Amino acid sequence: MGKVLKVIFRIEEFICSTFFITIIGLVFASAVFRYLKIPIQWSIDITQILFAWVAFLGADIALRNGKLLGVDILTRKFSDVIQYYLKLFCNVLIIVVLFIFIVYGFNLSISSWQRSFQTLPISYSFVTLSLPVGSIFMLMSSFTNIYKNHINRKSMKKEVV
Repeated sequence: MGKVLKVIFRIEEFICSTFFITIIGLVFASAVFRYLKIPIQWSIDITQILFAWVAFLGADIALRNGKLLGVDILTRKFSDVIQYYLKLFCNVLIIVVLFIFIVYGFNLSISSWQRSFQTLPISYSFVTLSLPVGSIFMLMSSFTNIYKNHINRKSMKKEVV
């Protein structure tokens, strides 16, 4: 994996972690202030924006680490060759779906540009943009997973010979 991708992935993990911690802080602060009869109206909207980004960036992190997709209770009984082709098939299927998400996600973001939040003068596109951007990251991770899977298969072949 290239150094540039490693840096991009670390930045993505930092952003995801920061957004998740911010969500926890905002929800907690909102509950405390609501108890004190001082509601924070905008916290729900900010939390919604951050949650959408955390969901898709977190899905990419899980996909990259092999934690998103797997039913290994069945597949671990298969031979290495069958496991290799199943992983390849799943990654190709994921790539096809991600291309659809990217195309329609950008269209959705463009069409929701005029819509804004109730308490913030921010376009709702900041939420809908999380789908295509997260899908682009997942696309990079899927290609990386295919490459790693191929390298692992080559090394297994060398060990057998």
